[in-house]
Amino acid sequence: MAKNRIAILAVCFCLFSSLIFSQENDTISRYSDSSRNVNVAGLVTVGAVTPLALTGVYVYMHHAWWSEKSTGFHFDDGKDLKYARNLDKLGHFTASYLASTAFSDILRLTHVSENWALFGGAGLSVLNATIIEIKDGFAPYWGFSVYDEVANVLGAFYPVLQAKVPFFQNFNFKWSFDFDYRYDTEYFKYKQKTGSADGYFFIDDYDRQYFWMTVDWANLFCKEKPKYKFPYFFDFAIALSGNNLKTLDANKKEGFELYFGIDLNLTKLFKQKNVGYYICKYVNFYHLPMPALQVAPRGKGYWLMY
Repeated sequence: MAKNRIAILAVCFCLFSSLIFSQENDTISRYSDSSRNVNVAGLVTVGAVTPLALTGVYVYMHHAWWSEKSTGFHFDDGKDLKYARNLDKLGHFTASYLASTAFSDILRLTHVSENWALFGGAGLSVLNATIIEIKDGFAPYWGFSVYDEVANVLGAFYPVLQAKVPFFQNFNFKWSFDFDYRYDTEYFKYKQKTGSADGYFFIDDYDRQYFWMTVDWANLFCKEKPKYKFPYFFDFAIALSGNNLKTLDANKKEGFELYFGIDLNLTKLFKQKNVGYYICKYVNFYHLPMPALQVAPRGKGYWLMY
């Protein structure tokens, strides 16, 4: 489901607030562990700001998703495996992947060791997602989803795998959304027909969402080339989306949409890791509009694919 993706906003807020604090209080680290120069004040700030931000998200989601009467804790009875044809598992993976990366960068600002940053970021990402899953376990309609949790764990530890096995740095994951509301998706029509249009929530509209895997062909085959030069900052991309996943029209067949396209890797535009690089690093988790070709369920080309 979509709830843990909203919590990523809180994680990114923590990242940038911690970045500012770390820059302003860097000299404090001299009074801490000299072997790693840990910024104790920054670490304490991370420990304080992160729970507060996540608590705010939790309160928001409580009113948005969990306002109905709760029940005893239980596991999902199979509804989750029918939801959105499991495209939401890609959402869980991608969101946890982003959260893990952000948490790790937050921890790096406190000057802990690289292993502590990597595994700490993954652990905090899993903790964040697991709290939400446990809350789902008390929801009357849903329940704790083991499959969602597996996707959360895999996404959270993928940055660790990329760090330990550099080959996987050539494969990254992104998300995008079609904001063209000039047409109504089947999900929106379903909400209208069932009298729940006010409950339309964009993150549940999987006909508009796209989950991308990008392949860094330049790093795979042109290692000696400067990546910031054309065309090496473009990656190959594959996307999966939904098609009529929520419809009352019996003539509409639900399924998947498959796309091949290109992706602009913003991080390659920088020769060094400066502030601009880190801003683009997180913008880079969103697939910017680029040419693409739909190959299923039908063939269709797009000059700009969202």
